Amino acid sequence: MATLIKLYEGQPAAANTTLYTAPANTRVRILAVTGTNDTTTACYISFHIVPSGGAVGDDNLVVNRKIIDSRDSYTFPELVGHVLEPGDLISAIAETASQITVHISGVSIT
Repeated sequence: MATLIKLYEGQPAAANTTLYTAPANTRVRILAVTGTNDTTTACYISFHIVPSGGAVGDDNLVVNRKIIDSRDSYTFPELVGHVLEPGDLISAIAETASQITVHISGVSIT
């Protein structure tokens, strides 16, 4: 059965932070990702999709230091369509903590 779900809503830290981990027995497809910078300075953000049991690294980097300008938003087509297997996770790191608000939605398939 497929169910629409909110995977993450918040402001990633200035260190690699797990935003979402696919639960056991569930595959998740990313449908939409939006980042909004509501401050007066530009800021970058990076995303990784890490396989179950793996670690953040260059081999799972999907978005590398995407700059979001002051008072601007960006949708991340680089992430849309990726499928997370059970235990896979989405990780992000922002240049400055609490500067970019991220919304991620998807569909879980059990």
